Amino acid sequence: MSLHSRTIAKALREHFTGDIPVMKAPFEHKKLMVSIKSQLEKTKGITLSTYYSHRDNDPDRLCRFEVFDDEFRFYNSDSFALKFNENNELIIEHYSAQAMVYQIEQVYTFIDRLKVEYKNKKARQLKREKINKLKQQAIVAKVKEIAKEDRFEFYVREYSIKLKLTVRIEEGKIVEFDIPYNQFQDILKDLRSVIHDIRELQKSGISFKILNDSGRGYYGWITPDSL
Repeated sequence: MSLHSRTIAKALREHFTGDIPVMKAPFEHKKLMVSIKSQLEKTKGITLSTYYSHRDNDPDRLCRFEVFDDEFRFYNSDSFALKFNENNELIIEHYSAQAMVYQIEQVYTFIDRLKVEYKNKKARQLKREKINKLKQQAIVAKVKEIAKEDRFEFYVREYSIKLKLTVRIEEGKIVEFDIPYNQFQDILKDLRSVIHDIRELQKSGISFKILNDSGRGYYGWITPDSL
């Protein structure tokens, strides 16, 4: 589980505050990084990265590490780099977002903050999944009611933000409906009439497709204003 880049940028701004950033003479850079790496190796939920960019002139003078949620460590993580800028000030980077480090301890408490963010994100995700599950059940119950009365076959596929309903309108012909969970009540109001109309059109020999409009003009559209 990883966090959105805006969430991390906000956390960097809020967490790393102070008056005077950590500053070290160039000959002290390596020693400090060794100390930080040693501490991070003992920290649960941290992996020291073996990746270094071609722009890293001296990998021994910086520390790249990844923070992950224990439950999702093999899926996603958030990467950071500790390094010194041209003024010998210690900074922490997450892609384009960065902040000055004012106390070394801030690095470790920042990691604790990220773990809280992971926990909160997981809680929100579980709540959303629970709500969506209830919506899925409501949708399927309504479709079963319509299918039993109007005599058609169907199946559903569940996704994170929608349910895809596939209806067999006649032998060899099916139609698919995407039902977003945040609009399911409005869609269910019209679902029966829409399915009925499509089946009737098909029976009368009228077939059609609904496609995405590319917006290109080479079809020679006839507009209402030109009539």
